[in-house]
Amino acid sequence: MSRHEAEFLQRLRAAFLVEARDHLLAIGTGLLALEKGASLAERGTQLEVVFRHTHSLKGAARAASFPRIESICQAVEEIFAICKRRGRVLLAPHFDVLHRAFDLVGSYVDAGGHLEPGASPDAGTAVLGELQAIIRGDPGVESATPPLLPASGDLPPAGEALVTSESHGGIRGPRPAITETVRVQTPRLDRVLLAAEELLTVKQAQGELADELQQLEARFGVWSKRWLAAQPALRQLRGLATAQEAVAAAPAARTLEFLEWSYGYVRSLESAVRALARSAARGGHLASRQIDELLEDSKSLLMLPFSALTETLPKLVRDLARDQGKKVDLEVSGENVQLDKRMVELLRDPLIHLVRNALDHGIEPPARRKAAGKADRATLTIRARLLHGNQVGIEVVDDGAGLDPQRLRQAAVRSGVVSEDSAGQLDEGQVLELAFRSDVSTSPIITEISGRGLGLAIVREQVEKLGGRIEVENRAPHGACFSIVLPQSMTTLRGLFVEAGGQVFVIPSAHVERVTRVLPAGLKTVGRHETVTIDGQVVPVARLHQLLEIPASAPPGALLPAVLVGGGQQRLALLVEEVLHDEEVLVKRLQRPLVRIRNVAGATVQASGKPIPILNVADLIKSARGNGRQETRVAVAGAEGRALALRVLLAEDSITSRLLLKGILESAGCEVKAVADGVEAFTALRSEAFDLLVSDIEMPRLNGFDLTARVRADRKLADLPVVLVTALSRREDRERGIDVGANAYIAKGSFDQRELLEAVRRLAVTREPT
Repeated sequence: MSRHEAEFLQRLRAAFLVEARDHLLAIGTGLLALEKGASLAERGTQLEVVFRHTHSLKGAARAASFPRIESICQAVEEIFAICKRRGRVLLAPHFDVLHRAFDLVGSYVDAGGHLEPGASPDAGTAVLGELQAIIRGDPGVESATPPLLPASGDLPPAGEALVTSESHGGIRGPRPAITETVRVQTPRLDRVLLAAEELLTVKQAQGELADELQQLEARFGVWSKRWLAAQPALRQLRGLATAQEAVAAAPAARTLEFLEWSYGYVRSLESAVRALARSAARGGHLASRQIDELLEDSKSLLMLPFSALTETLPKLVRDLARDQGKKVDLEVSGENVQLDKRMVELLRDPLIHLVRNALDHGIEPPARRKAAGKADRATLTIRARLLHGNQVGIEVVDDGAGLDPQRLRQAAVRSGVVSEDSAGQLDEGQVLELAFRSDVSTSPIITEISGRGLGLAIVREQVEKLGGRIEVENRAPHGACFSIVLPQSMTTLRGLFVEAGGQVFVIPSAHVERVTRVLPAGLKTVGRHETVTIDGQVVPVARLHQLLEIPASAPPGALLPAVLVGGGQQRLALLVEEVLHDEEVLVKRLQRPLVRIRNVAGATVQASGKPIPILNVADLIKSARGNGRQETRVAVAGAEGRALALRVLLAEDSITSRLLLKGILESAGCEVKAVADGVEAFTALRSEAFDLLVSDIEMPRLNGFDLTARVRADRKLADLPVVLVTALSRREDRERGIDVGANAYIAKGSFDQRELLEAVRRLAVTREPT
């Protein structure tokens, strides 16, 4: 292949990878619609859409020389052709195979069209075998793929997760193609937006110039008053100059002449300044309007609909629901609400955490829902809406069991977050806040999905980094609602300018509930904290200069300016020296070495070049509560270089796995004794002291399930933490692990050494090392 041909193929493949993602999104959406179990006519329409996109993807893969992708698409296309020609329908096992096939294609695309690092080269062969089994009508590789059935009217849903949107009765088909478009690399658009945002400084400078000219014009008014006041003295001076002899009167006459000239000169300056001030004001208004329009147009280039966040969730909900044996309807609304592209990218993980949390902790299995008088199918609702002040509200609502305050208290005590006495004194709002603390988890077992006590803590941390806040409303036994409020854009915000300690600070308006004034006599001390009653509610009070550890510049007056920030259980009245004004500002994120400063989220720069700190309201509330030192999630040992210092018994019959797990644990500072089966493990536990048991399940003589059961039945060993690390990843196996008393269940198929060490660290928190 010549160099020219190689360069052309490289460009062709780059274009294919972009196009492939569009096809995969449309195919995934169409498969979920087919799986919903609609009428024959609707199934035919959706089948045609998916068929067309699969065919296009196959052709593009052939042109770009990606044979693996082409082969999978060819097999899927044959299945769809059978469904079209013979009127066959797809059942749940068929959809499982099709989803696996396109998941594999997606992994190829993400890896540049090749196998992902560490992926099995046999994965494509296995998937092709399952697809061929469907085509032949064979039972399939694991006897789980029945032959295609003839269509016979409406069928019940094939899958366990359905999706609806506010504008359609079911899953949307692929969005219509947008005409007259051109592909532009997003970094170029980022530079355009950055340049437009920098014009905010120009707008601010123009406004300051107009203000200064108006102030200068006002000073001429002061001069005019003084000139009029001096007129009687000037008349006397003229009289004296006239009465005196010419020689004596000459200095007075020259003085009067100069004063008259000065009067005319100052009046001309006044007129010039007045004209300049008006011109500057007009120019400022014009520049402000044009800069605002340019900024809005530039922002719109990088705004994405909320659907960009939710488009992958139907597949996630479907897979999690099937894996856990639950039935879930996913409803999405507000998909056209616009968000900053950078906001969308950073919100993706928090939203996935909330969805996983709802399915794993909130939504009950069908049998338990029926016993509680609920429909066996749960509903998970995700909605977005625009709020005042260029803010966006996102809600994740489920109709599951809700949060159990008592279990949260127990989990917090168990993990050492609060003492047992303190936990008993917390009200429900304070208890619900524990759900956002790291290391607090109500899950009975640690799995690859949950149980580490990190999910909601990570969600809050990320939301607060974006300048937002998150709250939870417990609706037990009818579910829970997690509400997120965020600015619509990351780089500009509306801010309230305040003064404290003689310095100016910006409080994001999204966190400001109201501005008021309080009387010093209205402040009450409760414990070690001041409070004030606002609208009948007792709110904690903090002086901003004290939180920022700077001296006050002036004694407090008769009325104290107060800014009420936060919301729900997280409210705080900030006392400041003066409330100045509010305006839209350009946010400058902190750079190294100032990446993280307590109470400061970033800065904005005045036209003069002086930086003004933008305050982090979440940090201020934590500082006011006395825990200003940021709660940091303890990373796995090794990542921080901090040894676990535990004695661990490892039971694993595979020599390779035993060496691998032993090395991982020892590298983290653990002392490890390794044995080959459950019998040896139980013998060692009876004769020696250990802090933790890590065990495989499938072992000779005594398997991991039975070993765990024996440990729990032994009075001396009953409290020993047990971690099962196994190749068994089915839901039934995890449930059996919970039943026998395992504390953590880690599947080798998705094994990550950080998951193992994190589980070990968490389970060792409440246990003194031997």
